[in-house]
Amino acid sequence: MTYTDFFSKIESGTLSGAYLFHGDEEFVKNSALSSAKKIVPEETSDFNITILTEPGEDDIINTSETLPLFADKKLVICHGISSTADPDNLIEYFSRIPEFTVLIIDIKGVMQEKSKLLKYFKSTNREVLFSELSEGDVIKWCMKTAVKNQAALDRSTARTFVGLVGTDMTKVSNELQKACDMVGPGGVITPEIISKCTVSNVEVRIFEMLDCFTSGKVRDGMALLSILLEDENEALGIASFLESRFKLMLEGKRLMEGGRLSPASAASKMEGSRFANEKACKAALKYSISDLSKLVMELADVGYRMISGGNKASVMIKTIMLSFKW
Repeated sequence: MTYTDFFSKIESGTLSGAYLFHGDEEFVKNSALSSAKKIVPEETSDFNITILTEPGEDDIINTSETLPLFADKKLVICHGISSTADPDNLIEYFSRIPEFTVLIIDIKGVMQEKSKLLKYFKSTNREVLFSELSEGDVIKWCMKTAVKNQAALDRSTARTFVGLVGTDMTKVSNELQKACDMVGPGGVITPEIISKCTVSNVEVRIFEMLDCFTSGKVRDGMALLSILLEDENEALGIASFLESRFKLMLEGKRLMEGGRLSPASAASKMEGSRFANEKACKAALKYSISDLSKLVMELADVGYRMISGGNKASVMIKTIMLSFKW
């Protein structure tokens, strides 16, 4: 079940039984948990919404069996499950959970494929996976959210906004709210408004700079790099971040070597943001393992050379990036 299917069930009033939430997109997951509370009348929520943290099987069962007060349904949210809980006993109970109880098992991050609970919820179509949103989905979300805030945001401006902020939904939500508040009801969010109220994520700016280099626009890349390095105090941090990006590319290149995996398949086997991993793998296709390894080593050496040789980190970074065979 997709999270959009789950939201539809909330709106249609057809939630019932037990569900499993897991995945890396915590913002949307938390939104779904908040929306699920709508199944309980607000005036009875204190009696009929129970939140448990890493409960054992007895706590889950006993809480779920308690009748709702002054309402037809009750909601039980479990943030994690105790490591001592018996999955076989829980699975047996989930199949006969009372009709008046909606139970949500909320797991932080992605649950392991070998988990018995995950296999059960998949087989019953009650697994709700919250994967990271694609850039296109984030753009659509921004446009819809602007409308809910009685503001206008066209697709082109939304794309510019996401390019500045990135796809982390917590950051996106916070920055978009600033723009909506600035224009007010009936206002239009323009690129000028975004530039005034949106704090551009440094990591996103580095991604933009790297995109220039990997697409062959070395002059544009160097111009952006110079802006990022205007504050010499930030240079070592930028060197470290660049090293981590090229390590991702190197890892992806090794996974794809010899045509073993596609960029998307390689990215799925790497830890961290799927969005960042896919970008790294696609960019890595153009370069050799030896060239990427050398680049990672040179960036890792910036701090040592600065301390031992007295060289400016910003100058070394520029030299390294300019000398690479883009």
